[in-house]
Amino acid sequence: MVEGAGPTNNLAKRLLRRGVLWRKQSLGTESETGDRWFERILNLTQTCRQQKKLSSPVHVEAIDAYFHGKEPDLSWIEKIDYSS
Repeated sequence: MVEGAGPTNNLAKRLLRRGVLWRKQSLGTESETGDRWFERILNLTQTCRQQKKLSSPVHVEAIDAYFHGKEPDLSWIEKIDYSS
């Protein structure tokens, strides 16, 4: 437990709530790989939203980097304080 942080991480839970609701409604994916893919896309989308950055160009750049065997540029990501 981190001093000064509450017992739950309410901001992170709220940010991921959309994905939880989607998974319950759609019965999720058919594989572990699909689950991991969805979790990563959801997290990237929420990070973009918090950083006030459009998510589509970030997704395109990440997919392009993957297919070209490169690491995507993640220098724009700032450390986020989830304790509030």
